Amino acid sequence: MDQIKIYDIAGAAGVSLATVSRVLNHPDKVKEVTRNKVLKIINDKGYKPNANARGLASRRSTTVAVVIPEISRASVAEMIQGIDDAAKKYGYTIRLFINKDLGQEKDLWGEVIASSVDGILFMNDEMTKEIYQLVEYAPVPVVFVNALSKKDTIGSVCVDYEECTYDITKKMIDKGNKNIVFVGTEHKYTLNEMKQKGYLRAMSEAGLESKVYYSVGDITKNEPYFEKVLDENVPDVAIVVRDSIAISLMNVANKRGIKVPDSLQVIGLQNTRYAKLSNPKLTCAEIPIYEMGANAMSYLTKLMKEEYVKNKKAEKILLPYDIVWRESTK
Repeated sequence: MDQIKIYDIAGAAGVSLATVSRVLNHPDKVKEVTRNKVLKIINDKGYKPNANARGLASRRSTTVAVVIPEISRASVAEMIQGIDDAAKKYGYTIRLFINKDLGQEKDLWGEVIASSVDGILFMNDEMTKEIYQLVEYAPVPVVFVNALSKKDTIGSVCVDYEECTYDITKKMIDKGNKNIVFVGTEHKYTLNEMKQKGYLRAMSEAGLESKVYYSVGDITKNEPYFEKVLDENVPDVAIVVRDSIAISLMNVANKRGIKVPDSLQVIGLQNTRYAKLSNPKLTCAEIPIYEMGANAMSYLTKLMKEEYVKNKKAEKILLPYDIVWRESTK
């Protein structure tokens, strides 16, 4: 039988590692209900504390885990910069965990918890039922970054992407455009689904026919796909979930003699550095990516300073968005 560790006790009790340590070393500083709950689990599991466990109450790791889908995306890199700058301000260091393999979250989560961090900032393309179960088991505070939590007990820092895309679509409709398409991704990312809902709502309210295309995200495959799309239909406006995909669409249009924005207007929904480098420069939703990371770290710091209580109601922090009008629209 595997030796029971302090992480197992904290997870079973739904408290922080420091709380378990306080129960062992300074029980008078822990609420009676919490203390009794932890002691019962310690007794039931036959846990034997070691020297490291006894030191946790007075010695924090001052480390935060940042779980990301991949580091190569411009938006992810900018968000990490915001997190890191805020972490330094509060005296924390960050440790990156990259969730490359979908379906392997449980193994990764075990590694994150075992690393004895004080809190977790979690970014993921898909927020599945399994993800929520893993987060609820965590013995330290967890905050979703660039994702809206569906549970009141899990905090999140995000932008209302549905409202943002609804707003952009409606503005383009008000300018007299009727043939407006939405370009998403084949993989059903949570944020992209929110964006699509906003587009569909605006089109439905205006009584216009909606048209959704799904790209693979790979430029080498996107270009042949967009060639077929533009052969079938050159829309007035294309609203695209990622800037890189939007620029790929513009490049194909230019090669085929379809002028942007005269014959086709294109809008990205990120405003990464690529938007200013494209030709023409890309109109975008202005998403405060850096600020999102910094705000998430600030909120997590607040939670880490409090006594961790399982199932406590958490905040959903929505940051403002804007629209940056550039050369890819009229």
